[in-house]
Amino acid sequence: MTTRYVAGIPIPDSAMARAATELMRDNQSSLLFDAARRTFVFARLLGNSRELRHDPELLYIAALFLRIGVTGLYRHSQQRYEIDSADAAAAFLSGYGRSREDIGQVWDAVALHTTPGIPAHKPPMTALLSAAVDTDMLGTYSQALCPGAIDRIFREFPREPGFKIKFLHTLALGQLHRPHSTFGTVNADVLAFHDRHMKVGGFCEQVLASKWPY
Repeated sequence: MTTRYVAGIPIPDSAMARAATELMRDNQSSLLFDAARRTFVFARLLGNSRELRHDPELLYIAALFLRIGVTGLYRHSQQRYEIDSADAAAAFLSGYGRSREDIGQVWDAVALHTTPGIPAHKPPMTALLSAAVDTDMLGTYSQALCPGAIDRIFREFPREPGFKIKFLHTLALGQLHRPHSTFGTVNADVLAFHDRHMKVGGFCEQVLASKWPY
């Protein structure tokens, strides 16, 4: 089978990578699936530009599983969706006999990708995945990439019309049943944007309401 390249980046094609691709294609919308694949390519390009060593196959798995936690599979979960996504990626990798270290790298990268300020100070897997998400959503690190490469990524894995609102709507719908889980992440803002009357709560409110007697 011929290796597929996007913007000069080979898409992993091992048995494990193919299984993850099919699993994620079957269990999330094309909007989320294409965003995950864009994120992988952005992460690889950023890793190359920063000369950060990373395992492309593990990075691919992490990117694919990023947002599985907002799908209907987790409609009853009360965890942060990022934790559900990280747990799913870990279970998948465990099924393929990957080491505890490999699984831990992917778990951290997926779990921390919406936590501001932390990923950039973590090992390459976590730092690159978070930077790639910021690039796909906001163009944050696009200046480090060749414009031609960016164009090729979006041609290969396009954004559908109305992507921005649809994407935020998808994230919100996957968390409306667990607003408390969004505290401390960008997802609190996602829910507030979706429903101005939704009350997530915050640290100050928790401190003032605490029954701790000291």
